[in-house]
Amino acid sequence: MKSLLTSIFLLLILNVNAQLDKGIWLVGGSGNFYTYNEDFSTPTYNQTAKFTNIDFAASIGYFIIDKFPVGIRPSFSSYKGKVVSASTGSGGSTNSYQLAIGPYARYYFLRSDRPFNILADVSYQFGINKNLGVLHEKGESNTFSIMAGTEVFFNNTAGLEILLGYLKKTESIENSPGAFKNGKSGFQVSIGFTLHFEKL
Repeated sequence: MKSLLTSIFLLLILNVNAQLDKGIWLVGGSGNFYTYNEDFSTPTYNQTAKFTNIDFAASIGYFIIDKFPVGIRPSFSSYKGKVVSASTGSGGSTNSYQLAIGPYARYYFLRSDRPFNILADVSYQFGINKNLGVLHEKGESNTFSIMAGTEVFFNNTAGLEILLGYLKKTESIENSPGAFKNGKSGFQVSIGFTLHFEKL
């Protein structure tokens, strides 16, 4: 009985170790959904709005050496809203989306026999913005992200990651009378699931 338990324990340890070995595939994803109301007012104008956002990001990577995967990270964002003027009662709706993709790399710092690991993750994404309104405005986006945190392993395949870091993003709309370019930067929190496979 003891030898059987020892064999099972060693098998589990070997499987956990293999999660971060060269030749393993890493697949992950995270998403969020949120709605919010917005009130905007000036001395001469008032409006109210309600917006809905859906964001989803995925990662597909490959461990080129132990503890170091590289890959691609596609993302999708949808933004819908309805704006109503408080003074006239008239309004309109907005509907836009953003598609982006780019490379990423990460490194796991601890030994692979741990039930959790510490990691650093860096990525860059280039994307397109598209407004589905009458003018069909479009533009570009560029996003740079650097994060660090932990991944907790449930078993030899699945894990939960919690990462904190910095994000810098620029967005533009170009083919419109209301063309613009803006930049955003700041602190970010990411929570997602990961899967480790020998083969996809």
